[in-house]
Amino acid sequence: MKKKLIVNADDFGKSVDITRAIIFAHRYGVLSSTTVMTRGIAFEFASKLIKETPNLKTGLHIDLDSIFLMREPNRFYKKLIKITHPMKIKIKDEINKQLDEFLKAGFVLTHLDSHHHSHMHPEVLPIVASKAKELGVLIRFYNGYYDSSKFFYKNLEKEVLIPILKHFDLKCPYFFIDNFDLDSNYEAGEVMIHPGFLERWRAWDFVKCLNPELKKNIEEKNIEIVSFSDLK
Repeated sequence: MKKKLIVNADDFGKSVDITRAIIFAHRYGVLSSTTVMTRGIAFEFASKLIKETPNLKTGLHIDLDSIFLMREPNRFYKKLIKITHPMKIKIKDEINKQLDEFLKAGFVLTHLDSHHHSHMHPEVLPIVASKAKELGVLIRFYNGYYDSSKFFYKNLEKEVLIPILKHFDLKCPYFFIDNFDLDSNYEAGEVMIHPGFLERWRAWDFVKCLNPELKKNIEEKNIEIVSFSDLK
């Protein structure tokens, strides 16, 4: 069976240089999808560029940093932030506001994910999953996000998060990597990248997208580059 791989760039609209790098990586590299930050300083600029790049598929990169800060658990902290009822109301309102801004700007929604993976919080995922079900789109699922031996909730993914997805009968590419691991055993997956020009780590992702050897390997391994909407 032919593997399907989404190459998705986060942070579209976060800054002008990041937005330009994503467009370039799509036009001349293997980038197939991006997620939009409506709270980014270059959001308006991004909304103009997307009209000139209709084949670049777009999702909403939900930004909840104004409410709480999520980070990779094995790098920053060991306990989940407790979400109160007032915070849940704020989270729902913020998601709806960002989605409304996204659609009004002319973007077409293919999926939902989030800045700092905040939608992977066990109390946030049902909110995002419910919205994705309502809109008929997929979400990003970061498999292994809570599997760190340093993290307090070691079995959270299997015991809580996957059952939430099953409850909402929600599709997502379960194979998730932040590098181009083309030999892994999967049917459909997502590569998360962060192209940019000014920061070294972003520039490295940008260069990877345009690497001719990567394109050649993808073709030789019979891998199809797709977007989230192709997996419905």
